[in-house]
Amino acid sequence: MAMFPPVDAAAEKSKPVRGGKEDVIPVKAMRVAPVSKTFVRRLPATIIPEVETRLAFRVSGRISSLPVEVGQVVKKGELIAFLDPRDFEDAAGEAEAAFAQARARQKDARLHLRRMQKLWANQDVDISQLDKARADSRSADDQVKMQQRQLNEARRRLSYTRLEAPYTGVIAQKEVNLSDTVTAGQTVVLFVDLSRLKVRAQLSPSLIPERNRFEKYSVVIPALNGLRLPATLQGIGPSALLPANTYPITVTIQTGSGTDIRPGMNGLLEITVKRATGDRHIQLPLSAVASDPKGNATVWVVDEKKGVVHPRRVVTGGLTKKGIEIKSGLSAGEWVVVAGLRKLSPGKRVLILKK
Repeated sequence: MAMFPPVDAAAEKSKPVRGGKEDVIPVKAMRVAPVSKTFVRRLPATIIPEVETRLAFRVSGRISSLPVEVGQVVKKGELIAFLDPRDFEDAAGEAEAAFAQARARQKDARLHLRRMQKLWANQDVDISQLDKARADSRSADDQVKMQQRQLNEARRRLSYTRLEAPYTGVIAQKEVNLSDTVTAGQTVVLFVDLSRLKVRAQLSPSLIPERNRFEKYSVVIPALNGLRLPATLQGIGPSALLPANTYPITVTIQTGSGTDIRPGMNGLLEITVKRATGDRHIQLPLSAVASDPKGNATVWVVDEKKGVVHPRRVVTGGLTKKGIEIKSGLSAGEWVVVAGLRKLSPGKRVLILKK
């Protein structure tokens, strides 16, 4: 239990100021601040990529162009690497020629079928000749379909010689060099999406009980002139990580265009925490609280309009870094004397000292 000095023996002396009929006592006072329903935790954090992709060709070949460097920003659709296309162009050309020949045979087969149908209608040919013409036409149709599929595949493989950025991002790593021969699926570059980044920090075990009262998240990047971005919680690790015995907390941020945030940067994760009901109390310096003759905790409240003070009983709570909690008896906006209490008495005129 906190012990307070008696009302008539509070901390320091104050010399009366002669002011007409009655002395005016100079005092130091503070206005009672509204009790915040939330507070902010600030944790050291690191920027990490949310989406990173190992880009590779779908076909094998020799790299003939590699116009990117590590750290370079590449926009969606821009070239990252290019394979020598000559073999693929030749294959596509052969497929186009085969398709054209199949179309020509299809046309001839259909014309022949129509002639045979007319001749059979006039009974100039027997049914076996008509059946053969029909079979030849169906075979030509099937051949066209097959050659069309082969042409599409050849064109698709030719398009695979061009490796483009699937989204706007940055080259994080280069795994190959110009003129290297690569196989299908072999990583060419590690590509990171700059528009979607994650921020990771560590929660000490003492903060875990607060997690259900986390209300809002934001990330501050000191290296970018204190850039502040809203964040969304992705998750809190269920198990502590050794050796620090902390729980990883991860949030996502949307960087948008024009920002210079990069993976690996340091930042601060700010978590707005809702105060527990029992923590929502006014706080005063210990010097503002005294005891009345009956031992009740008392503060001196200044009547702003009349310029006088009156003692008021309050209910105190626990000690805090700022002083002591006042559970009841005061309201936000009231002035409370925090120093110069020694010669105060009910109704005494006072002058609040300016800082």
